[in-house]
Amino acid sequence: MVQLAPSQVHEIVQRQRQFFNSGKTKPVDFRVAQLQALKQAITDHQAAILEALTADLKKPEFETFATEIGVTQEIDYALKHIRTWVKPKRVAAPFTQFPAMAKILPEPLGVVLIIGPWNYPFQLMISPLVGAIAAGNCALLKPSEIAPSTSRVVAEIIQKTFDPNHVSVVEGGIEVSKAVLAEKFDHIFFTGGTAIGKIVMAAAAQHLTPVTLELGGKSPCIVDRNIP
Repeated sequence: MVQLAPSQVHEIVQRQRQFFNSGKTKPVDFRVAQLQALKQAITDHQAAILEALTADLKKPEFETFATEIGVTQEIDYALKHIRTWVKPKRVAAPFTQFPAMAKILPEPLGVVLIIGPWNYPFQLMISPLVGAIAAGNCALLKPSEIAPSTSRVVAEIIQKTFDPNHVSVVEGGIEVSKAVLAEKFDHIFFTGGTAIGKIVMAAAAQHLTPVTLELGGKSPCIVDRNIP
């Protein structure tokens, strides 16, 4: 793993923004082709994914297929519905705007950052990526350095499958994460703990970047005053 300098991270993001602005990610046929390529790459690298998750987390083969490699089902779902998702939707216009007509036009955001956790280090990298590609975005992935074997496999799959100006991976520890979060993105997807989630949100706020934070938690319950 090569440690990236902050300037290198900046160059990656800038090239992705240029690629997005070229309009190459917007055609549905392009998105479909990228999703199909991702699915094939996961199939081709199943043995390496299994080996990496065993090395990092001692995950049994069945659990790896069910909770990590099973993300290919999301790709199938996206491929089945993507042409419906991108269609303009007619909506009612206010009476005050008569005789206007109104439509909702789904548009990609731009360059998306995906930061993954250590506990589901493959699935929670690829699943958000499926959505990003289906929506017509570019994506930069930052896998968890605490699951180094899986991080390397993710990087290998992405590098072999995508134009780096479309989808790319940066590996590394805290310094790389800081360099990544200093950049301006159009959306950030983060899965992890609350403490790091606050850091991600604070960095995103500097650019008014919307975020999706999936933070730690288990065993939710409802507390009701009427229950003795």
